Amino acid sequence: MLGRIALDLTKDVTQTSRVQVAIQLAMRHKAEVIGICTDPPMPGYFYDEAGIVQQVLAKLQEQFAREKSEIKAYFLQQLESAGVKGECRMPQGPAEEALAVHARSCDLLIMSQTDMAQSNWSIPPSLVDSVITTAGRPVLVVPYVDDARQPLGQHVLLCWDYGRRAARALADAAPLLRTASKLTILTVDPQPDMLQALDIQPGDLPAYCAAHGYPVPKAVHATSEGVGIGNVILNVAADSGCDMIVMGLYNRSRAREWILGGTSKTLLQSMTVPILFAH
Repeated sequence: MLGRIALDLTKDVTQTSRVQVAIQLAMRHKAEVIGICTDPPMPGYFYDEAGIVQQVLAKLQEQFAREKSEIKAYFLQQLESAGVKGECRMPQGPAEEALAVHARSCDLLIMSQTDMAQSNWSIPPSLVDSVITTAGRPVLVVPYVDDARQPLGQHVLLCWDYGRRAARALADAAPLLRTASKLTILTVDPQPDMLQALDIQPGDLPAYCAAHGYPVPKAVHATSEGVGIGNVILNVAADSGCDMIVMGLYNRSRAREWILGGTSKTLLQSMTVPILFAH
């Protein structure tokens, strides 16, 4: 079961949905929610050779303080209405550092996908993947199109390639998998010769799931030729009716993925259901 859930309280178009996802999970797991209300980064266009004009800086700080107080009041009211235990933290400093540090004393951090069309100076487009790769905890990313009305994690799609990050994702998702009703395990571009050479049996992963109280998994194999692994994952999730995806992030270097494209980049940009990322 989840015991503590960290929640990014950034004020954006997905804040309400993100709060509701956290409350849903907290109620299901009898967990507490730690809301993290961070300072937005200072907009670069306020800088000149002499730095920020002090009067402008003071006004911005007043505005930030006022907005953070409003966010805190809203968040605590939502927790009280739902009967969920929690508190609001208001750290100073870069958002990615604050979110990563607070995530380390929680079982899970909830953030939202960045809407690139709406992204501005207060929401750096690299924030989500920066936190995922530094937090050391799983990060549940909610799509900006999600309305949080449906229960989360009833039918989970696990992306499995026998690699280290997939194994880490499987372990990190344990509390959510134990409360799921259905589990689909997707292997893209399977390598039967490699499995045979290593004497890996088809029943190994189902046996692991049974030993940990997960639903009996349904195995799905697919090819990425002409489509790409990321699109295969999204298509299988849609076709199977999955409401959450679990996967490892960045099987190759992060810079290489964002320059050349890759599975992680595709999913971070095009996700249609919440994804639990492990790194």
